[in-house]
Amino acid sequence: MNRKKENETTKKIALERIEILLLKADQIYSEDAQLAQNYGERARKIAMKAKIKIPQKWKIRYCNKCKTFLYPGINSHTRTKSGKPSRVITYCDLCGKGARSKVLSN
Repeated sequence: MNRKKENETTKKIALERIEILLLKADQIYSEDAQLAQNYGERARKIAMKAKIKIPQKWKIRYCNKCKTFLYPGINSHTRTKSGKPSRVITYCDLCGKGARSKVLSN
């Protein structure tokens, strides 16, 4: 197998593993927060090692400052800001950092 195919296969497997880890972290967070944080950290390390981006739906669940996996209502809180465009701001309860994201309106 040539190097390009090996690289594509490695990235595909890494993306699948990241998705599995983050789904498990999301499911188990209310029961065992430390284990969920461990899953989130492992997913981040896999992404860095494989040099791939974490999917956008999961990327907004990480704090940009302390890199913890955020679970709404337990270790983060969310506020909305009106205006054009309206925004959702997620605050990390551990470090206090806020992250903005656009609200897509139809």
